Amino acid sequence: MRKSIVIVSVLILVMSSLAFAGNNTNAKVAIHVRPHNAKLGCSVTIADCNDIVTTEPGFSVDAFPVFYDLVEYKGCEYGICWPAWTYSAAFTSCSDLVIGAVDWPGSGAAHAWSACQYGVAVPSFVWLYADGPGIICPCPYPATGLISVLDCAEGLDDPCDIFCAGVFGEVGDDPCDPITTEPTTWGAIKSMFE
Repeated sequence: MRKSIVIVSVLILVMSSLAFAGNNTNAKVAIHVRPHNAKLGCSVTIADCNDIVTTEPGFSVDAFPVFYDLVEYKGCEYGICWPAWTYSAAFTSCSDLVIGAVDWPGSGAAHAWSACQYGVAVPSFVWLYADGPGIICPCPYPATGLISVLDCAEGLDDPCDIFCAGVFGEVGDDPCDPITTEPTTWGAIKSMFE
């Protein structure tokens, strides 16, 4: 009996360690921005990094977290950070299921789809009203401290690159050129907003 408990415990540990290695090892995440348009809702067409817009001169914008260079996905978790503007965000989920909402800088959400998805994941968007120039970045989901994407076999991957958007006079990153982004820590990104 004791031997079977040990074997089951070892199997659980091995299986759980395998569950963290996902199929999306080249995953990237960026913020796509467009002028606010309530009628468009979640409809945004992004096939690859060339379709992601990271600079918007306007102050009333829709900001979309975009997970790309994916093999497959069934879920994701993230937060979104921006300067402490006067107004909160209006959050809209574009997935089948969601926990949480992005309504203030640093808040986040976890999304899931009922079936395996392929291509680019656009789980939500937030309508932001900028008081001044600013940068909008993906940041960790507060509940777990991670930005991650879940593949269809329940493997979990962190994005290897993160790209921010600039609005109202700020310039965003080039989501097709990971060389232009410097490797950074969450603390370095957070300090941009303090």
